[in-house]
Amino acid sequence: MTRRLSREGRRAAYLEKAGQLFDGMESWYDQHANASFGEIEGEAREERRKLMGETLGILINGRDTGNPVEAPRCQKCEQPMEFEGYRRWAVHGLEGDTVLERAYYVCPEGCGEAIFPPG
Repeated sequence: MTRRLSREGRRAAYLEKAGQLFDGMESWYDQHANASFGEIEGEAREERRKLMGETLGILINGRDTGNPVEAPRCQKCEQPMEFEGYRRWAVHGLEGDTVLERAYYVCPEGCGEAIFPPG
């Protein structure tokens, strides 16, 4: 999963994915040399949707995964919460699907409070 990246790091990750899409389309077209424009477009549409989902994941996860410098406080007891790792969840959008990742916090005092994502 992508963790914080600079703008240039996010751009490089995107360009890598876009290059893979192009190479994949080239290979598909090599294998379907007699494909109609509509068939090529249909294949490209599916691959573009995958790229869009990956792009959204790079953009969102590459900026912030919800792990602040200072831990959030429990809303019940106001004690600092403990970071318990990252949790993932799938997001399904009109233009693409992706997996987002956010920091997960729990109250060490046993209040039963948890934050995912913080805020």
